[in-house]
Amino acid sequence: MFSQNKDEDSMLSDIGEREIIRRLISETGAVGIIGLGDDCGAIEIDKKRLLLLSTDTKVDGTHFPNAFTPFEKGWSIVAANLSDIAAMGGTPIGFLIAYGLPRELHFSVLEEVQKGINACLKEYSTPFIGADTKEHKVMTLTGTAIGIVDKRSVLLRKGSKRGDVVCVTGTLGGAALGLRSMINHLGLRKAEDRFRRPVPKIETGKMLAKSGLVTSCMDISDGLSSSLYELMRASGNGFKVNSSSIPIHESLLSSDLDDDKKLETALHSGDEYELLFTVKPDGISRLMKSVPDITAIGIVIESKEVLLVLPSKEEQILPDRGFEHFRRIETK
Repeated sequence: MFSQNKDEDSMLSDIGEREIIRRLISETGAVGIIGLGDDCGAIEIDKKRLLLLSTDTKVDGTHFPNAFTPFEKGWSIVAANLSDIAAMGGTPIGFLIAYGLPRELHFSVLEEVQKGINACLKEYSTPFIGADTKEHKVMTLTGTAIGIVDKRSVLLRKGSKRGDVVCVTGTLGGAALGLRSMINHLGLRKAEDRFRRPVPKIETGKMLAKSGLVTSCMDISDGLSSSLYELMRASGNGFKVNSSSIPIHESLLSSDLDDDKKLETALHSGDEYELLFTVKPDGISRLMKSVPDITAIGIVIESKEVLLVLPSKEEQILPDRGFEHFRRIETK
């Protein structure tokens, strides 16, 4: 049983998803080969390889706006799970789905969800290996991805050192703008596509792992700001990020939001599934030549804080404002 303390009656909305996980992990004795709290769990296959396992759940109304098609729901649950495999530098080798389904659901809808699952799996050469169905009040999709990675090159959240370069893949902010567009019927197609069809960075993750230059890594499913705080907690050091270096998605750049709002959206947008990672300073030039679509955005610092450097050179604390379950979020 979990130990009792003064917070035993706390509501989940008071502590949030990440604190819930930390408390549960702190009370759990079983620890895998790489410990708890990373993007995937891992089991040692042999002296050279790790089996990676990740599970994620998406629910109608919480993750899927009404504008999501069944096909897009299927695609999204696969992409979210495969992104965790990518964040560890792994190769996906299998996927399972558990369906929670309302009894009034038409079978044709379920078929379309499965088509979306199959399409994403085919795109990333991942076999579909199992499924389960149960009755539920709302459609609930729980995916489990299985991957494999060389033990010597696996990417972890911990490991960054002072002076390492902080980098991200791709561009940020499109998914949040897409969600806002869908909710408010703004018709921003490129942004909505970014949110509807996330792209797990599997090949990029494998390239980063094989380089031997990356010191820590995770995906940005809950937003850049939250991911920076997660890496800080894992490695025990902080970050200094340049606001002018944040790569902003083209749909956000061309939107009618002012520059401050564009930056804010890029910093805190969830459902991006890009990779955030740190690189040895003497290897950043080589890595940027060999791995496409990555941007250096800052450095690792000794103090345990996340700083944002403004164009004026003023430094301020970057708040942890990415998406977090059980907390209220603003969508307008």
